[in-house]
Amino acid sequence: MIKVFLVEDEKIIRKSIKNNVKWEENGFEFAGEAPDGEMALPMIEKLHPDIVITDIKMPFMDGLELSDILKKKMPKIQIIILSGYGEFDYAKEAIKIGVTDYLTKPVTGEQLLEALNKVKQKLDKKKRQEEDIKKLQKNIKTQMKNMRYQFFGNLIRGKISVSKLMEQGNELGIDLMAPAYNFMLFKIFSKNENDTEAVYDLRTKEDAIVEEVSSQFENMIVFHRVTEGYVLMIKAQNTEETIQVAKDYVAALTKRMKKEKELQWFAGIGHAVERLHNLSESYDSASKAFAYQYQSSGNEAVFFDKLDNEKIERAEDLQQVDFTKVNSESLEEFLKNGKEEAVHLFVEDYTKTLGKSNMDSFMFCQYMLINIQVGVMKFVEKMGVEKANIDRTFKDYKQQIAAVSTGEKAAEYIEELIIQAIRMRNERLGKKHSSLITEAKEFIVKNYQEETLSLSDVADQVGLSSSHFSTTFKQETGKSFVEFLTSVRMDKAREMLCFTDMKASQISYEVGYKDPHYFSYLFKKTQGCTPSEYRSRRM
Repeated sequence: MIKVFLVEDEKIIRKSIKNNVKWEENGFEFAGEAPDGEMALPMIEKLHPDIVITDIKMPFMDGLELSDILKKKMPKIQIIILSGYGEFDYAKEAIKIGVTDYLTKPVTGEQLLEALNKVKQKLDKKKRQEEDIKKLQKNIKTQMKNMRYQFFGNLIRGKISVSKLMEQGNELGIDLMAPAYNFMLFKIFSKNENDTEAVYDLRTKEDAIVEEVSSQFENMIVFHRVTEGYVLMIKAQNTEETIQVAKDYVAALTKRMKKEKELQWFAGIGHAVERLHNLSESYDSASKAFAYQYQSSGNEAVFFDKLDNEKIERAEDLQQVDFTKVNSESLEEFLKNGKEEAVHLFVEDYTKTLGKSNMDSFMFCQYMLINIQVGVMKFVEKMGVEKANIDRTFKDYKQQIAAVSTGEKAAEYIEELIIQAIRMRNERLGKKHSSLITEAKEFIVKNYQEETLSLSDVADQVGLSSSHFSTTFKQETGKSFVEFLTSVRMDKAREMLCFTDMKASQISYEVGYKDPHYFSYLFKKTQGCTPSEYRSRRM
């Protein structure tokens, strides 16, 4: 509700205003009152009302002085001034200060309510604009994240030219120029495997830690991984320096993580390279080092150059691998939000995380595929997909998994599984949206007579954000919200012109337009003739 505070030195007027306005019925909350500006100021600062109604002439501190102070301290506050006749100099001063409205006494409850409703509409509009700006900023942030994600994919795949990489980097504000490069893969996880801490909370903590530690290093480019954790791209003057920077980073990280009693971390550092088109080699080596997370007890950094490479490539004995650490959270998040065109890169990154030696192991692949299969089926079931559809789609999965014998085949099967799940998700969401749009259309038809009916009103009714509803409504109906509302109102107007003797001005009010001239303009624009011409043709 919109909070209103009243400042008036005449007790009778104050009481009359307080008692003669149906505050709650009209969406307002009477937050408090005071007899003068001096007493009102600390109360207003404490209560933070949206609207202040104040008399101009009061003892101790008049309404103009109060308004001036409030506008400086609380710029968003809306002020309605009450004044007697002949005090136009005060009115001019009030306008300079930024007062919202100016009413002359005596003021009836209806007049005050009308002024309050104007301010309420202004506040509601401003709130919607602020929400739209926030959504736009969020969309831009998401878009930038996706662009960085695609850029990172281009870096590690090594399939586009150096000049193109440099161009893409410049567009994102990323300077790639350096004599040497290296990669560090990094993640944070809970010590307790059965920890019920929300994934969102853990990632928020991880984001804060990575930002805090990385800010100490100038030549560090940070990317979110497609699967889990982060990729830290190190730039340095030579290959030896990249290793030293990584060691310094690990030292800073170790110091920071001592504050986190319930969390552990793991990092894999790759082999340094001197050319951009060799970045994929550095990333692959970092992935191999990072794969040792499944054999680690945590709080450890593994450097690729320190490993027994033969052991990395040939490790067939999986006795030391802790299968419980195979990440399922990243898979679930991708199933929720991922796009079909990004599946290949996701699976490529996911399998690299597991390590080539593990992916080449038949036993490991079988375990991983069963784990992923179960995760996918649980996801689509949670989405509300019919069991018969799930069984039909995944009926031969046991035989298919048994036939997988190589890491390459495993990756292909995972891609197929995820694509099927995303298509089922999109189909289910499409049905859900169709149902919501049907509900929205019914709500519009039922409430078209309300002049103030807005897109946000309908979006709230069906439980969607305004921007999401606007996009979905246009996709489902082929019309914008305004176009659809106008068509409903014009349909009703045509009915009334044909079957009643009501004047066009009366019909205008009946279909939601208080301005008959605007109604006539819209009618002619959409129907090709004026209301009176339309009626005469039907007679």
